[in-house]
Amino acid sequence: MSFQRQRALAITGLVMTTLFWGGNALVARATAETIPPLALSFWRWFIPCIYLLPFTIRAFYRYRHTLRQNRLKVLVLALFSVGAYNTILYLAAQSTTAINIALVAATMPLMIVLLSALILRVLPGGWQWLGLISALAGVLTILSQASADRILSITFNPGDVLMVLSITCWALYSVLLKRWPLAIPPFPLLCILITLGVPMILPFYLWELAREGGFALNTGTVGALLYVGTLPSVAAYSLWINGLREMGPGTAGLFAYLIPVFTALIAVPVLGESIELYHAIGGALVLIGLIAASRQQATIRG
Repeated sequence: MSFQRQRALAITGLVMTTLFWGGNALVARATAETIPPLALSFWRWFIPCIYLLPFTIRAFYRYRHTLRQNRLKVLVLALFSVGAYNTILYLAAQSTTAINIALVAATMPLMIVLLSALILRVLPGGWQWLGLISALAGVLTILSQASADRILSITFNPGDVLMVLSITCWALYSVLLKRWPLAIPPFPLLCILITLGVPMILPFYLWELAREGGFALNTGTVGALLYVGTLPSVAAYSLWINGLREMGPGTAGLFAYLIPVFTALIAVPVLGESIELYHAIGGALVLIGLIAASRQQATIRG
């Protein structure tokens, strides 16, 4: 496969990843009163852990030597990705507002760029900085509805600290995945990370279960769990791993700016919301930023 085709497939995969994560944000918001946060995190990963079991067993056996040599690294990757990122995000959603979550999450690409510079010693080029600034401006336009007063009037609370911790976990996972290039393809690696990550969530889920009880199984909750247990987890994570390997964490991270864009678009048919001019302006700025960032690879600092 040619380099251009690999790059095009990686970009397409990253776009699909953010689309699935945009749907995940809506599901998490819609089920906040019916599914406790740790339960949502646990079942999000336990469901794929079950239906991927045949592939997981094969992956553990086929790559056993690589896993044995890199066992600590794999455990760290499982902790930051499957174990911590969404678990902390769902907890943050209980004590902060949706716009605060989106604002803090909008700093994720910058966090990835900074950690790439510190850990990988990779500096973004001029096009990537232009893309970062343009995409951030687009996200802020959407979140503020093109009103500076709306941004300036936002107040922060303890839940936002959890959001910072959450995106830091994801940024570390993304950078370390590039720092530790394991000789395992994206899908088998995901199967392994899920299997290792679920037991990390289990004790906290059992604590929540004993303290608050479970949740009712109905069409809405079952549908929500089936969704978060497939597209935003297995499909999105596989595509993200591939995108990181092909594009690098700095450029791949910028695609996270598409999440609020897709969330807004999905909310139109699902929640009956309308598309406004600020959606179009913000979406265009994000798109320009992604095109700019994709034009140039980062340079390695000597």
